[in-house]
Amino acid sequence: MQKFCLLIVLFISLQLNAQRVFPLLDNLNYFKSFFEGSTRQLDHLKPVDFKYSEEIIAYIDNKSDFFVYDGVKKEKLSGLANDYKIGINIVAWNTGPIVSVWDNGRKQTLTQFGGTYEVSDSLVVFEDTRDNAIRVYYNGEIHDLYYSVSNLYFPQYIGSNTVAFQGNGNVHYAFIQGKIVEIGVFNENVEFATGGNLVVFNDPFNQSFAVAFKNKILDVEPIKVISYKAGYDKFVYLDRNNNLKAYINEELVTLSSYPDFYEVFRGMIIWGENGVLYTFNNGKRYEIANYIPEEYKMRNGIVAFRNLNGGVSVFHNNQIEIVSNLSDAAFEVNGNTVRVQVNKGNYIFFKNGYTYQQ
Repeated sequence: MQKFCLLIVLFISLQLNAQRVFPLLDNLNYFKSFFEGSTRQLDHLKPVDFKYSEEIIAYIDNKSDFFVYDGVKKEKLSGLANDYKIGINIVAWNTGPIVSVWDNGRKQTLTQFGGTYEVSDSLVVFEDTRDNAIRVYYNGEIHDLYYSVSNLYFPQYIGSNTVAFQGNGNVHYAFIQGKIVEIGVFNENVEFATGGNLVVFNDPFNQSFAVAFKNKILDVEPIKVISYKAGYDKFVYLDRNNNLKAYINEELVTLSSYPDFYEVFRGMIIWGENGVLYTFNNGKRYEIANYIPEEYKMRNGIVAFRNLNGGVSVFHNNQIEIVSNLSDAAFEVNGNTVRVQVNKGNYIFFKNGYTYQQ
């Protein structure tokens, strides 16, 4: 029984870390996708353009047809796409003023009078010029953010499932997980950090640092802070004493004093301190490198970086491994996979401790 339960846990863990796509062009310029040690050919000609996330690849082929590939099948979305943007499992595109979305296999027209639009991990924010409104598509539904009788101001701050925006009368709001929360009336510009399930900001009215959740707004610090960034269910900030703090698992944690810099990507936090690169995971601080790499890329629980020999190393599962010793080779990270280009059309893929040559 214990073994069976363990298998279930392992299966769930693998599903949560599943990554279905990673596009590449081989030495014949065939367009392919890598998954679990093998590749699948998507097209025999190089696409005009392509974009990708962990779960999907969207591309315009050599005949200008627009496709999406979800790791299992590819689907033609349109014979023409003027522009397109993608999230994790979502694609939005426009053909003239018509803005459409594909979301986990479901296609829908958002507006026939579209203007500016943006896509994040799980939502589409778009302008509807017919009603002079800003709307957001999220979780299969369209929500009105605000209408205006004058010029529309497109939101600057868009997170995974959050939007911070200014409505009429200088009233500021946050859209969080399908709900609109009123933040306050501010007569000055406010910079927001929008992440997953939360929005953080310096409150000019109360002169505090605050966080907005779906159902509440809380003061984090009694005075404004120097800077702040948001991730998935967490945020990181530099307080007035130059302490780097993070809200993780509903608790405030001090990560560093006088950091050189810090970055947040979804659930991953890294920072530089005294010429050393660190991360924080499961309540513990880890040293990624005893220097600041000249190039690094972070994604879901991993950091790939240029090592001192010019090759590529990766921090994963709280340990460091060398992916490639090839000096100055180009590398990319998608999900929890690292791709190193050996030469034109040939790659090394590293995932969960295993290396694959393609």
